Amino acid sequence: MRGSAFVHQGCLYADDDEFLRMAVPFIDEGLRRDEPVLVATTPVNLDLVQTALGRHARKVDYAETAFFGRRPPQRVAAFTGYRHRHPRAGRVRIIAEPVWAGRSARQVEAWECMESALNAVLAGTGIHMICPYDARTVEPEIVGNALRTHPHMVDGADVAASPRYTEPVSFVRARAAPLPRRPDDAVTLTFGGDLSRMRHAVVMESAMLGLAGERLMIFSAAVGELLTGAPGAGAERPSVALWVRPGEVVCDIRLPATTSLDPFIGLHPPTLDPRPGDGFWLARQICDHLDVRPAPDGTTIRLHTPNLRSAETHHGGSPLDG
Repeated sequence: MRGSAFVHQGCLYADDDEFLRMAVPFIDEGLRRDEPVLVATTPVNLDLVQTALGRHARKVDYAETAFFGRRPPQRVAAFTGYRHRHPRAGRVRIIAEPVWAGRSARQVEAWECMESALNAVLAGTGIHMICPYDARTVEPEIVGNALRTHPHMVDGADVAASPRYTEPVSFVRARAAPLPRRPDDAVTLTFGGDLSRMRHAVVMESAMLGLAGERLMIFSAAVGELLTGAPGAGAERPSVALWVRPGEVVCDIRLPATTSLDPFIGLHPPTLDPRPGDGFWLARQICDHLDVRPAPDGTTIRLHTPNLRSAETHHGGSPLDG
């Protein structure tokens, strides 16, 4: 299953015919080569493809793109999951149309960073992917960034190198804006060496800030995974800060300056052999946002999770010096 190159292409289309001029030859070639084909796009485009393929439509897998991985980490997991369903195939083909409507600026940024990161994360998977962008509805800035995140662009059956393609690490780091300063009344926990005590404190403080039930336990598990699984986390004492924002609980994990993290950590799905980044993968699946910001004095990991309690609770620090 492994070893084949990942092919990542973009396609800008302005009408139904342009979409089909890309999609149908791509699908037909895959079917001729006996390669699994998945089409994840809008309901309208799904109907167009199925009608154009006629009796061959049943040989293709379909998904409404709005539900095929709602957030970037889930999207990556959906891609790799489809690949794993076909371990004997030398290559699989995916048409993966991004969803931009209704997304905040932060969500758009995260999705564009994922598009870039795919070039590294899916390397060697044998996936051939085309990402269509509907120029009728997609903002010009997003269209421009599609040229930076896809090494090649498709126009019908023609393929050309994107002159604006940017290497993934450079693209992602350039988009990494400084994190907003944590509030002065954030609850601060310092790790004194007793991991079980630290995890218990995270549970208790998260509950005080409004998390409850399954959400509380899942969020606390994500924080615990990062405390134990981050490379270098055991060498020096990390610290944790928790606070409330409208509709969410935010957590900062501060790692020592000696810690160096892969900029795409947590997007690689776990394997049978445990790796340091596996906890990040779990945390990315659980939390709405996960940001990693390296700095000369240490690396900050910031997690956001929905908070269903409307009232905000603030109280002082609770250091753990055990």
